[in-house]
Amino acid sequence: MAERKNPEELLKSGVSVQFPMTGYSMYPLLNPNKGDQVIVEPLGERKLKRGDVVLYRRDGEKGTTDEEGFAEGILVLHRIHHRKDDQYYFVGDNQNQVEGPLRADQLRGIMVARVRHGKMLSVRNVFYRMSTGAWLLVCPIRPRLMRMAEIVKNVIVKKK
Repeated sequence: MAERKNPEELLKSGVSVQFPMTGYSMYPLLNPNKGDQVIVEPLGERKLKRGDVVLYRRDGEKGTTDEEGFAEGILVLHRIHHRKDDQYYFVGDNQNQVEGPLRADQLRGIMVARVRHGKMLSVRNVFYRMSTGAWLLVCPIRPRLMRMAEIVKNVIVKKK
């Protein structure tokens, strides 16, 4: 049996990690039902910007929630919504509630690619950047967009 390595320790030592997605906070970009995995690199000296997907650790004791309902102490992979001074604010692609502020010392690594069915999609891909940029812009109206998509999907399924 292969030894499991701690992704935080690997990133801290300068090693990239690849792991499967769990949860749906980054759906539709990252879909655990399709076996999606992400490749995360150490932050190094990178200048993080709006739209980057970052692995971070929430403050608090694992298994508890804060006053806004966020699970504390866990590793999370979300997109930077905005930055103010040295504080970061994040949002999942399937969410509209912005989380933050988070400190730079909570950030562990940056997503550089998604792997689906053995094919890698770099975050530098022009279509990826355009689609995720547009999705970040519509953050305030995402719930309505998702409801409309669900209605359209149900209509199409009923016609078949």
